[in-house]
Amino acid sequence: MTRIKICGITDVETVGLCARLGADFIGLVFAESRRKLSPERALELTHHLFTMPKRPKLAGVFVNASAYEVNRIAEYCRLDRVQLSGDEDENYCRRIERPLIKVTRIGGDTGAEEIESRIAAARPRTIHLLDRRADDAYGGSGEKFDWTILGALEPSLPLMVAGGLTPENVGELILRYHPWGVDVSSGVESRGIKDPAKILAFIRAVKAADARLKGVRNAA
Repeated sequence: MTRIKICGITDVETVGLCARLGADFIGLVFAESRRKLSPERALELTHHLFTMPKRPKLAGVFVNASAYEVNRIAEYCRLDRVQLSGDEDENYCRRIERPLIKVTRIGGDTGAEEIESRIAAARPRTIHLLDRRADDAYGGSGEKFDWTILGALEPSLPLMVAGGLTPENVGELILRYHPWGVDVSSGVESRGIKDPAKILAFIRAVKAADARLKGVRNAA
């Protein structure tokens, strides 16, 4: 089963929709971005989730913030995971109290050995998020990297793929490379706002691809 993360949510209606549709993670951005939330606003959006018997996990997105600030916000907002999208090294990561999602930015010169060495050095239970490298941003570019590198990586690695995913192409990614998870933000937006129809289409596309994979495996 491919895990689904819907990132950059800024309103309570979209939080509720993602929960009802079966998203596995909701991403709340605390870094500088047009999607940035204050801790107070983030808690306001998500507090109702904690009464649900099954709910999406909450991931807070940070970029080069102090470890103290990250831990404080994670505790206040009851985050399940902290996503580090900046230049944080392993010494920094060890100071974060919550389980991690760590971003590795993929460029044209990034090799499979480099990715696997970073994963080997990471904290246990870390989810590794691969995103396209952009010169002027730490993610959220809306552009995909060259997926063929995924074919050179160990299949059992807990890899989540981001960058340029849409309802139209996420099924192809899953059928070809079987990532542990997928992460989408701008790919389910219209005019910069989360679009309920696109979120529904994205989640349906993921589940349809998973069903096709299951059918192929059962037939083998």
